[in-house]
Amino acid sequence: MATESLQAALDAFIQTTSMEKALLVLQQHPELLTDQADLFFSSIIQSARQQGEENTAQALDERRNFIRSIREEHEQQACQS
Repeated sequence: MATESLQAALDAFIQTTSMEKALLVLQQHPELLTDQADLFFSSIIQSARQQGEENTAQALDERRNFIRSIREEHEQQACQS
């Protein structure tokens, strides 16, 4: 998977303004539920913190946790199938 497409999908997700829009982006870009995306998100958060942008880092952390919760739901559903 190209890093550029992952970054574009992540940017689209970060810029959403509601949970419904965030879910739509996740449906359109299932690659956001991968380990690679989580690592990429972590590096963005770490970079924000290094630049002293703690509020941005916290907001991004919340969004990453949202993706993780959706990912866990998907994994649980897969196990039950």
